[in-house]
Amino acid sequence: MNFKRHAQKLETFLNDEFAKNLPVVQLPNGTVVYNHFKVKKNKANVWALQKTNLASPIDVFNLKVCALLAAKFYDVSRFDRYNEVKNLDTGYWNNSLDSVRFRQRYTESKDISKKELYASRWIVTNIRAEKYKEQISVLFRNTF
Repeated sequence: MNFKRHAQKLETFLNDEFAKNLPVVQLPNGTVVYNHFKVKKNKANVWALQKTNLASPIDVFNLKVCALLAAKFYDVSRFDRYNEVKNLDTGYWNNSLDSVRFRQRYTESKDISKKELYASRWIVTNIRAEKYKEQISVLFRNTF
């Protein structure tokens, strides 16, 4: 049994599969192209999902990975999954921003009761943000 030959065949097979199943192209300016969709950062510093032949965006996302997932689901007309990705993106973004705010208020506060309140809110929002992050990661791994 020739391991080098089998390893080379496996590598060729995997490269072919990735070329077929993962039609994602990263451009030098940070734009990602998937099939006939383009995900690029706009002036508001969010990721805009748009068709390559149209100028107006379909929707905007806070995370690039969520915009890429949404492009995949929009392409195959799975709007229930598309809305799920949009909700995950919004939930992660809101909780991560709240986590940063409560952490800052916790460090700046002098009142003990407010400090405890900010600490507990910081922990809750941080846990929620991590939960959303994990759900997005699992969805991306399962989709691509």
